[in-house]
Amino acid sequence: MPDILVVGARGIPGIEGGAEKHAECVFSRFATNGYDVTLLGTRQAIKCAEYRGVKLVGIPTIRLANTDKLIYHFLCFVYALVDRPKLVHLQGLNSGIFLFLYKLFGMKVVMRYASADHQYAKWGIIGRIGFKLCERQVILADHVITVSRKYRRDLSVRYGLKSVSFIPNGMDDAEITDAARRYWTELGLAGKRYVLSVGRLTVDKGYADIIAAMERLGRPDVELVIVGGPDGTNFHEHLKAIGGRKTHILGRLDRRLLSLLYKHCSAYVCASAHEGLSNSILEAIAFGSPLVVSDIPANREMSLAEHCYFRRGDIGALARKIAATLTSPADFIVDRRSFVRWNEVFKQTERVYKRIFPRLGSQSKHLATVAVKKRAHATTKSRVPRSKPLG
Repeated sequence: MPDILVVGARGIPGIEGGAEKHAECVFSRFATNGYDVTLLGTRQAIKCAEYRGVKLVGIPTIRLANTDKLIYHFLCFVYALVDRPKLVHLQGLNSGIFLFLYKLFGMKVVMRYASADHQYAKWGIIGRIGFKLCERQVILADHVITVSRKYRRDLSVRYGLKSVSFIPNGMDDAEITDAARRYWTELGLAGKRYVLSVGRLTVDKGYADIIAAMERLGRPDVELVIVGGPDGTNFHEHLKAIGGRKTHILGRLDRRLLSLLYKHCSAYVCASAHEGLSNSILEAIAFGSPLVVSDIPANREMSLAEHCYFRRGDIGALARKIAATLTSPADFIVDRRSFVRWNEVFKQTERVYKRIFPRLGSQSKHLATVAVKKRAHATTKSRVPRSKPLG
């Protein structure tokens, strides 16, 4: 019986996506602090059996008429029914599709609300209805965690929620790995000026606006680099068609390779129509990228300097902001010290869990302590010299 069962992150480590980044940074800390944690990802994304103490399980899915996620979430519920975790953590709105079943069988459930997916243009009518059904079930959760104050306020007003907390995403350490250095060398961008944008290739991310703004900027010496994987549609082909030779779409990458792309970019641009609290923006801040972001509520909550914002959808305004970063990059660099670190995100999440299950983790920590003592005793015993036989 694990202490915490995590549902809704496709996998860790290094997998693209906000739910995956949060799971990697937070639940590895739960594991290293003595909690028994199991993460149910997808079989395609899980590459190892364990990561920093977190047990990883790949759930099989079948891509049939876009039902793969539905099948995944139902099989996760079945796994929970057999494994009987002390607490189930649902890592996103779509993870709540079977929340009523978890509660029907008496499980403690925390839902993390990181994105109002029913507002996204990429989803059709059926998808948006499905997300609304997920959202309506938040009233059944033992606690809801939102990544923005706006989401906490909206859910409190819309559903009268009392057990809801705001816990933002965290700031990374500005770590540069050897693999990131090798990848940077392979790209051949050293010494070049470029604008960077990171995120899944969806309509809502505003990549078409960034490409149009770069054309309006009229700077052939400045290139555009986009990092992100396709969203299951052919939208990425559209971006390639309109991008031209100065636009480089690198595809889906392990985020640990991105550090030098952030560090050396002339500007990091987020043109999104919707965000929860963008991990990519936080990563750009961590590495000191000059920042230009759309003025949507989630980005406004970050309280950046006013000149870092542009009116969403205004291509001319975006082009002017990019031009300004090329002239005065230091004016667009944000102080990373004003953002919480992942250790604090872990501690705040732990406090939420303890309110629901006060003794969560106590047995696991006790067993871990006993195991350490047994190993130490066995090691000491093996070092005791044996007496020589008489003779």
